[in-house]
Amino acid sequence: MGRNLNLFRHGFGGEGAWIFITAILFLLTFLPAGIVCADTEDKEIRKELEELRAKVKDLDALKTRVQELEERLAAKDAGEGQETVKEELREKEGAAEKEGEKKKIVKLVSPYLDNLNITGGVSGGWFSTTNEGPGNKSSNFVLSNLLLDLSSEMEGGLLGFNVGLGGVTTPSVFDAPNDTTPDFRIEYASINLKPIRSLEGLSVETGLLKPNSGYESTYTFQNPNVTVGALASQQPYNAMGARVTYAFGEDLKLWGAMFKHRLDDDEYRTDDVYLNEYGEPRGLGAQDSSSWEVGVNGSVNGLGLSLYHYHLNDLRHLTGIVIDHTIDDLYGLKSLYLAVNGDYWRWSSRVDKYFKDDSSIGASLYIVPSLERLSFPLRLEYIHQGESRIYLDSPDAEDVYAVTFTPTYNLTCNVFLRGELSYVHADNGFSDDKGRLQDDKYMFAVETGVKF
Repeated sequence: MGRNLNLFRHGFGGEGAWIFITAILFLLTFLPAGIVCADTEDKEIRKELEELRAKVKDLDALKTRVQELEERLAAKDAGEGQETVKEELREKEGAAEKEGEKKKIVKLVSPYLDNLNITGGVSGGWFSTTNEGPGNKSSNFVLSNLLLDLSSEMEGGLLGFNVGLGGVTTPSVFDAPNDTTPDFRIEYASINLKPIRSLEGLSVETGLLKPNSGYESTYTFQNPNVTVGALASQQPYNAMGARVTYAFGEDLKLWGAMFKHRLDDDEYRTDDVYLNEYGEPRGLGAQDSSSWEVGVNGSVNGLGLSLYHYHLNDLRHLTGIVIDHTIDDLYGLKSLYLAVNGDYWRWSSRVDKYFKDDSSIGASLYIVPSLERLSFPLRLEYIHQGESRIYLDSPDAEDVYAVTFTPTYNLTCNVFLRGELSYVHADNGFSDDKGRLQDDKYMFAVETGVKF
């Protein structure tokens, strides 16, 4: 600070002048430069500002372009959406047309498929027997039943149908388990018609029919027992024919039927070997002989009753009765089911002269006590055939005794597992694998199945 005062006191001469000149030069050197930088900074700011303004304009243009493109895209999407909707409508219309065509076809085939009922069952297991006879199997795995039942009824019950597809291999208590699988075929098929509207109780069935005679079903998953009983082994099987039924309400029905060709007539056919062995004439086969059947079904106070007569022309005739009843909540049981079936067979007048006895009579008693899931079906049978050989070929087998016990466990209402032990006694009624005559026959079976 003092040095400066001295500078100004001594004037511009000497050393002070050089200091002053140096200061002027410094100012002339740096002050303009500072002013230039300021001008340059302003220019750069202005330049950057212009650039930014240009970018803003560009952004505005971009925004405008984006908005334009968005609007065009939205319009395009809307158009495509409309096309999509139109396409969906066209597809729905096409599907509706196809569905309509299908319905027309279905209507032509059956106007009442909406009422179609599908039932049936499959069962199979292990079967083993004694005294099976020469050439037969003593044990086997067997698919005992395979049945699919289709039925439907037109509105008002005017017309309907019933078709059974499948087969059955289950032997009776007399047989050996030779067959392992059933032959898949049409077991029965009928067209059901109510021809007179004013007579609602009148109906007509025609086709391959199941006879009404007998108690046990051929398709044994419907029976309490696995095997067919001795009495049922000779009851008639399905045949071509027609049946007329008149129902006086639900508790009384009268029916009559005529049959011609039988689906299976092994129990009736008297073949050449049999005829030659016993010295009888040919021509006793029943395959194409006519048959007829009449009967009545009724129910009174829970007691079921069925009377039937089956006439197998030129061979033999059957008259029988079935009575059944169910008692609920008996001594801790869920139910006790009781049934009895009695059959009287008689050779026709053309045949009876070849046998010492022309008839046989027998009965089966069915006792089925049931718990919630367990049941214990018991079948007791007695047949007096004399020397008629209607049930067993041996003339010594005048009396037949049979007992069958079938403990059953129901896993569900439709799925079951059951075992069975049966015993049959008839003098010289059976033979072992060597052909030697025997009086007794046992059969053991374990079977599982499903009903639907």
